[in-house]
Amino acid sequence: MPRILIIEDDEALRGELVELFGALGAAATGVRDGAGAEHACRAQTFDLVLCDYKLERENGLDVLRTLARGAPQALEADIYLMTGHLDLTRAAREEIAASTKGLLMKPVRAAMLRQLVAASVGRPC
Repeated sequence: MPRILIIEDDEALRGELVELFGALGAAATGVRDGAGAEHACRAQTFDLVLCDYKLERENGLDVLRTLARGAPQALEADIYLMTGHLDLTRAAREEIAASTKGLLMKPVRAAMLRQLVAASVGRPC
């Protein structure tokens, strides 16, 4: 069963994503910030990590730096940042390209999430 970590500060969206991944046959864990992500990644490994770019107190790149220091094995997962904003700096876009599988624009369609899960575990979902 694919293991998915969702880092999203919007509680309603986080809950919806956890439910959606569950319906796709994955085990999803939702957390609100980098500290929660670090804690979750110390407890288990994940196949796929989806992280909101603009969190309440940090951004997705900050979260990846936190994971690199405290739970570096988490960076072995397929990692995608999600955003509803187009105003990212060129430097941020370059760092995202270098440290993740990509940037997803919100709202992310269920079909896209299904493809990401399948690709992360190497089989159809």
